[in-house]
Amino acid sequence: MSIQIRSSRLEDAASFSEAVTSVAAEESYLASVDGFTVDETKAYLQTAVTGAVHQVVAVDGDRVVGACDITPLQSKGFTHIGRLGMFVRREWRGQGIGKRLLTACLSAAKEGGLEKVELQVFADNTAAIRLYESAGFRREGLKARGRKWRGKYQDVVLMALWL
Repeated sequence: MSIQIRSSRLEDAASFSEAVTSVAAEESYLASVDGFTVDETKAYLQTAVTGAVHQVVAVDGDRVVGACDITPLQSKGFTHIGRLGMFVRREWRGQGIGKRLLTACLSAAKEGGLEKVELQVFADNTAAIRLYESAGFRREGLKARGRKWRGKYQDVVLMALWL
């Protein structure tokens, strides 16, 4: 496979923005349905470059095809926890890229001193739930009808992993 998993870089901004915006446009997997501009993406990537966020990208050449990040919580008493987010472009799913991203990002978070990683995933995203469970995540709760979009409700599953 020609996909490389590596830390994100500022020069990834345009490709990253295009990738996350394409996944957001599917309106089924991310909390955002609009995606992010290149400038918004640059600002976010800057936090990863400085180490404030643990983030890795999957790239095919210079094209970002997926990403995973873990953002440490900042409130006193919660700084041992990080919140995970990830995406893989539609045409690259089902090839093990998500697992590779998740493994690399969890390793970075553990090395960075985090003890627990939490995430939220839509209950109908069964492929993602299987991935998270295979990595050791366990269900901690459910937000029934946690999202309502275009007249459709989606439950939100709360999951966590102790590192």
